[in-house]
Amino acid sequence: MNSRPKTLKRSMHNRRIAGVCGGIAKYFGLETWLVRVVTVGALFFSFSLIAFVYIAAWMILDSDDLSDRASKGRTFEATSTDDYHFDIKSHAWQAGEPPKQALSSLSKAFDKLEARIQSVERIVTSKSFKVSREIDRL
Repeated sequence: MNSRPKTLKRSMHNRRIAGVCGGIAKYFGLETWLVRVVTVGALFFSFSLIAFVYIAAWMILDSDDLSDRASKGRTFEATSTDDYHFDIKSHAWQAGEPPKQALSSLSKAFDKLEARIQSVERIVTSKSFKVSREIDRL
């Protein structure tokens, strides 16, 4: 489980102008397109207030790490048990992967793990491994 508290930061990966909407979407667990639509809609009703808040957030909020940029690419390379976490959305406005896409990512991850296990199994069951093991015992 992640023990770090969530912090509001500008998104450097999911950005159009300054990453404010992407950061807000990530913080609240929403889709970025939804936050952008609400922001643009609010701009029509109170342009000066929303523009001021957006520019202030741009100046005040820190940008996210470069490590978050690398984790956004969905090439599944698991290096620890934390990499096996998938955010699956149950509603259209939530952030995360659709269930079919998450299942596909899991399938690819298990295929890679199975290939690694098969290669280890081939080595362990080979005659040369058995011979070298017997020599090491002497």
